[in-house]
Amino acid sequence: MASELIMLIDQLEIEHVDVRRALAMLGSAVEEGDATALQGALAAGAEALGTALDVHSGAEDERLFPRIAPMIGEGMVSAFAEEHVRIRALRDQVYESSAQGGADFGGCTELCELLLDHMEREDRALFPAARSALDD
Repeated sequence: MASELIMLIDQLEIEHVDVRRALAMLGSAVEEGDATALQGALAAGAEALGTALDVHSGAEDERLFPRIAPMIGEGMVSAFAEEHVRIRALRDQVYESSAQGGADFGGCTELCELLLDHMEREDRALFPAARSALDD
């Protein structure tokens, strides 16, 4: 069980790279205030921020979090699960605006900030704590 979860954590960390790339494109477009660039960044990041993000957060919510919560604390894990809900809602809001021809700069800014912070805390705190608990 432990090795399976360690492999899952390794995969989740690798997937963060693709999400960061997509968020970097969004961030650049937002900084420029360029609606056309934002539309392009959203299109280019659609896979990483769409289906792949859903599969990624689903793996965390359904496979990883329930198994590590008893080891590292329910409170720590539940905060990340709750953020997944907000991240998906923001993502959907931004893509809906884009589909209607709009440019939700504020939503993109919030999505980038929340998702980057979320992944950073997973990479620096949650995943190392889980690895440590699984190694014991």
